[in-house]
Amino acid sequence: MRVMVIGGDAAGMSAASQIKRLRPEHEVVVFERGRYISYAACGIPYFVGGAVGSLDDLLELSVNEAREKRKIDVRTGHTVTAIDPALRTVTVEHKGISRVESWDRLVLASGARPRTQGIDIRGLRNVFTMNDLTDARNIMDFMTRRRPRSFAVIGGGYIGLEAAEQFRGLGIDTTLIHRREDLHRSFEKEISDIIKGRLSGHGVALNLGKPFVGLEKRGEKVGVVLDSDVVEFDAVLLTLGVEPNSDLAQNAGIALGVSRAVRVDEFMQTDAEGIYAAGDCATARMSVFGIEVHAPLALKANKQGLIAGMNIAGVRQAFAGVLNTAITRVFDLGVARTGLSFDQARELGLEPEKVTVTSRDRARYYPGSSPLDSLVIVSQKDRRVLGAQLAGRPEAVKRIDVYATAIFCGMTIDQVFDLDLAYAPPFSPVYDPVLLAARIARKTR
Repeated sequence: MRVMVIGGDAAGMSAASQIKRLRPEHEVVVFERGRYISYAACGIPYFVGGAVGSLDDLLELSVNEAREKRKIDVRTGHTVTAIDPALRTVTVEHKGISRVESWDRLVLASGARPRTQGIDIRGLRNVFTMNDLTDARNIMDFMTRRRPRSFAVIGGGYIGLEAAEQFRGLGIDTTLIHRREDLHRSFEKEISDIIKGRLSGHGVALNLGKPFVGLEKRGEKVGVVLDSDVVEFDAVLLTLGVEPNSDLAQNAGIALGVSRAVRVDEFMQTDAEGIYAAGDCATARMSVFGIEVHAPLALKANKQGLIAGMNIAGVRQAFAGVLNTAITRVFDLGVARTGLSFDQARELGLEPEKVTVTSRDRARYYPGSSPLDSLVIVSQKDRRVLGAQLAGRPEAVKRIDVYATAIFCGMTIDQVFDLDLAYAPPFSPVYDPVLLAARIARKTR
């Protein structure tokens, strides 16, 4: 069997590696349009900030390792320009030359591209996105050459927060610009307010509640247009989210789903025979709740790629879905979330209520004990845990995994209270914050 994979990052290389592991006799070809494969994009802000010393540290697998050790035919600098599902072919361009290649199975792992609101930033040398290693190299080259004094970060999501932290840590005057007064919609207002306070406390200027209209070149600077205002900066980073690279699929007549992501079933199959999709270009279902979502998250991409590879290799395996579980750090503040937001739960008719509590992440008297803010979303209909968000010391908010497990297993808040969680003063109070939030939720009945 000849398997072709479009895209050589997390999902694509996971699929290719799994196929070769289970069916070494299969021919697996990976077309990657860029220079790099299998890299840790989540580490880019920390490379820019200096915590990660080298771009090579972000490479999980080199092209030579993939070819020699895993026996995968990786072809970088190759762009797939068309798919023909009926003939089972792709058209590939390399160094200006196009050719047609045939396949028995095809995996779309083309990832996602940064949103720019239709602005062509190619002619703006001090405007950047933070999507891949080429972006990372461009930012670092600019910072080395120009040593900017001011940076605007436009967008209040995870990458925007992480980038603002890193720029400010380098002593750069940093402004976070976001169209809403609150940050990204994945954060409840209560958690958003905590994040904003921490940003301001560390010297990040906040310019909120004004829509981003466009950019203007102003000599060596760039003007950020907000309504009728124009604010000048030495450089701008656009972190406006991403959109699936699904044009190939759409042009081939393959069905798209939410946010124009390629629609897949639980086995990663599209509606076109023999064609699978995985990663940031593909849809997913929210575990338990069944909502179709576009979740451009690293673990989801790796898992979907692996499962696509297993199914192509003949091992029937379903993807269990996602809960949009995420965690990040904003200076000395950790923030984590999982499950539904309050608005999502209300739209599903689950009659949600919020339980909020501020507790301690260690015993009160133990050195280093810090506040931990917990927000838990519970259904008033059946007491199920629907979502949770935490803000506190970075190590403490990893408790979000307990909530992710509870939601995945359909647990009620009363069952969460019944959990026998570990206790010792250096790690938690007697009533761990998870148990304390459940205890308070029980009192609200």
